[in-house]
Amino acid sequence: MTPEEHKAIVRRFFDDVWNGQKLEVVDDVFAATVLLNGQPVPREAIKQLVAARRVAFPDIQVVVEDQVAEGDKVSTRRTWQATHRGPYRGITGTGRRVKWTQISIVRLAEGRIVEDWPVSDELGILQQLGHLPS
Repeated sequence: MTPEEHKAIVRRFFDDVWNGQKLEVVDDVFAATVLLNGQPVPREAIKQLVAARRVAFPDIQVVVEDQVAEGDKVSTRRTWQATHRGPYRGITGTGRRVKWTQISIVRLAEGRIVEDWPVSDELGILQQLGHLPS
């Protein structure tokens, strides 16, 4: 596959799974087992992670800002926005609107994501929720 095809697969995860709320698309874009920050996790765990994040932030939307691809790897910078309605890291829903960035490098094999190294602005989220000082 070409780097452009790899970018399209990664973008599909954000567009269809996160923005379109089509959890079944996880089966199409992820391998059965994925290395997530170096730890092997089953594809079902990705679905559980998405579902849990949607409980905390039911209106979550993601915008892909940049993508760079080379060989079998794609790096994506994205912006998330959502309203905090449910539990997140032990914090009950605040009703606050939050915005954060995330960058990741994923590796693909045979048209599926097999490895993901995301880095998210968790400190910024906690500050916006009023859980930590600015």
